[in-house]
Amino acid sequence: MKTTNSSHKLVCHRGARLTAPENTLISMQMALEAGGHILEFDVRQSRDGVLYVLHDESVDRTTDGCGLIAEMDARQIDALDAGRWFGDQFEGQRVPRLDVFLDAFKNIVGFYVEVKQADCEKVADTIREIGVMDKCFTCSFDPQMRSGMQKFAPEMGHMLHWRTAGSVGVAIGDHGATMVEFLEDDLNAKDVEAALNAGLIVQMFCDKPDPEIYMRARDYGVQQFNMDHLNLFNDHM
Repeated sequence: MKTTNSSHKLVCHRGARLTAPENTLISMQMALEAGGHILEFDVRQSRDGVLYVLHDESVDRTTDGCGLIAEMDARQIDALDAGRWFGDQFEGQRVPRLDVFLDAFKNIVGFYVEVKQADCEKVADTIREIGVMDKCFTCSFDPQMRSGMQKFAPEMGHMLHWRTAGSVGVAIGDHGATMVEFLEDDLNAKDVEAALNAGLIVQMFCDKPDPEIYMRARDYGVQQFNMDHLNLFNDHM
């Protein structure tokens, strides 16, 4: 397993999604082999209340099935192939259930839990039951999901996108954030310094294969890098 600079943490966006089918167990395993410290993944819920690791609201793009996950039962979702669309060598990969996913990696790595649409109390209970609350932080683009996770998992790290916050005061005072995430277009030394001085953990999301962005973010003091191009990052950092 590769290792990255110990002063930075590599957050693996949906696993090793450029070389394996995203949000599957094999994608996460390959991300670890590429030197990842934190696995980023998405949570959605089936019609009968089972929590799954899946990005889209439908299963069309990343499985051999079709339909909205919220309108499908667990029995249907469990039968889907979530690997063959990416490559024949990944045939047989499944859409992971959240509890199975967390249990598989609980002794190895940290987790960035992006809640798309799900029962936040059930998400929090699952994380707590697996025993990884202290290894997780959460975020969502959906304000209802953010507030739900804060309500039911107050002890977890809570991240807010800088574009939503706009300032340290809003991030902490209005949203109770312990972390903020910048996009590369938002990134500037002044705001990163303000966030760090306020005790926030600073993360950057970048889906571009651009080492200059990585190094600029490092020089500003960014602590965590959420990205797709894992090997390129390792080669330059």
